Amino acid sequence: MATTATASRNIPTAEEILSRARELMPKMRERAGQAEKLRRLPPETHQDFIEAGFYRVLQPKRYGGYGLDYGVNCEVSTELARGCASSGWVASITTCHAWILGMMEQEAQDRVWGDDSGQLIASCFFVAEQSYEKVQGGYKVSGRWRFSSGVNVCQWVLVQLVMPAAKQPGPPDRFFILMPLKECEIVDVWHVTGLAGTGSNDVIAKDVFVPDSHFLRVNDLNGGPTPGSAVNDEHIYKLPLFGVFSYNLVGTGTGAAIGAVEQLTEQMKARKSSGMGIQLAKLQSVQLRLARASAEADAARTIVARNLEEMNRLTREGNWPTMEQRMRYRRDASFASLLAVQATEGVFPLLGGQGLTTDNPIGRLWRDAHAVQSHIALTWDSHGTGYGEWLLGVAPPGVG
Repeated sequence: MATTATASRNIPTAEEILSRARELMPKMRERAGQAEKLRRLPPETHQDFIEAGFYRVLQPKRYGGYGLDYGVNCEVSTELARGCASSGWVASITTCHAWILGMMEQEAQDRVWGDDSGQLIASCFFVAEQSYEKVQGGYKVSGRWRFSSGVNVCQWVLVQLVMPAAKQPGPPDRFFILMPLKECEIVDVWHVTGLAGTGSNDVIAKDVFVPDSHFLRVNDLNGGPTPGSAVNDEHIYKLPLFGVFSYNLVGTGTGAAIGAVEQLTEQMKARKSSGMGIQLAKLQSVQLRLARASAEADAARTIVARNLEEMNRLTREGNWPTMEQRMRYRRDASFASLLAVQATEGVFPLLGGQGLTTDNPIGRLWRDAHAVQSHIALTWDSHGTGYGEWLLGVAPPGVG
């Protein structure tokens, strides 16, 4: 059962959690190729994450979690992604679903965590097919949803359901709904070139009963009290979800860029050109490429850290980020992702032909950084345009 007693538990600090991530990074680097071949998280990596407490970072304290500041999972993913971006992605994404569940009604939280606080939640927000029927106490739901990262290690799944607006005319209402994975089918379709180890497979449901308490209206998550904040005191359950959601993703791209620069720097110290025997570390072109890439990766991490500090401080004080700040958060996350891609692009040519092999660790991070930016929440063309439109008064901002 859930409890509000936390004094008897040793809740780690954010720095302790990050220290554990740094200590695990070399293992991630060793297993990166294994994760890519498996196309999912290696079992030993998942166990490492459980023991390190990563999945509990954003879980409410009353349900056995740590209730730490929003974005600690982003920083964890940055550290892990220096070695394996797929592992960093799964760690952060899986962790953030506990944050979303913490905004849902108490009955839904009790159902998941009441008997086992280690239960994990996946998500599928890309609706490929959906249908639903109102029944007593809830709905019968069927459908297919795509891109469920880390679903193979989870017991529950949050999917998106789109319904006609309650008040017509108006845009459709979107809901997050919670279903047990034991009543769903996981379809193995994840054959990709980037973030290949995330196991982001499809989920199919057929006439699954979803209680009314397992529905969370997306438009009710614009900053301020939520159904879950009535029982969870931590400020993070009052954040504007889509104003800040991209910070569950961007840390992986930043970590991939940092890792690529780190590994290539070590290689360049001792590497000589084939045939002529020139020490590559003495070439200005090599020096400039590494300097620029490291600056881009550092800038990306700095932008993210600044915004995470601000959004946590504001919400902890009982204020919600303004629309300008929310638009900036989305702009900055996508720009940080763009910087991470540019960093990997800058150093990739230094690999020469070695970078073309599928098992080259820096080439893998290059592919992964591109895959991170392909997420709709981080695409620069979309969010750069959106911010520019808002800045110039051309169009209203999107959902906060």
